[in-house]
Amino acid sequence: MGMTASELDTWLKDNARDQLRTFDKTVTVTATVYTQGTGGSVSGTGTVAVNQSWNHSAAASSVFTGDLDAGIGSGLVADADDVAASIVNTVRSAVDAIEGQIGNFAINAQLCHSSCHTSCHSSRGRR
Repeated sequence: MGMTASELDTWLKDNARDQLRTFDKTVTVTATVYTQGTGGSVSGTGTVAVNQSWNHSAAASSVFTGDLDAGIGSGLVADADDVAASIVNTVRSAVDAIEGQIGNFAINAQLCHSSCHTSCHSSRGRR
């Protein structure tokens, strides 16, 4: 399949973008804690789970601008180093784009156990 440098550059960017758009990862953080009963005794445990999702379904081809090595072009003979450099550049751009999507998140692990609901909320009204 013969391509001009411009066609190859577009092909690389579009195909890399399409693969990057498949990035979709969900992380579940689960915290299980002991609940305190009367007099400081352990009355049980409570668990809270939070899901956080990241994806890059709207990745643009421009993420990969400049990734095609300069040794690959019309009228040039590409050697293995040029191809390898293009692959390395493309993978690096994909990793950078994914890292740009992932960030810190917080969870709320405050738990209220049944005795709290019974003694606090029922007898004195919900607070």
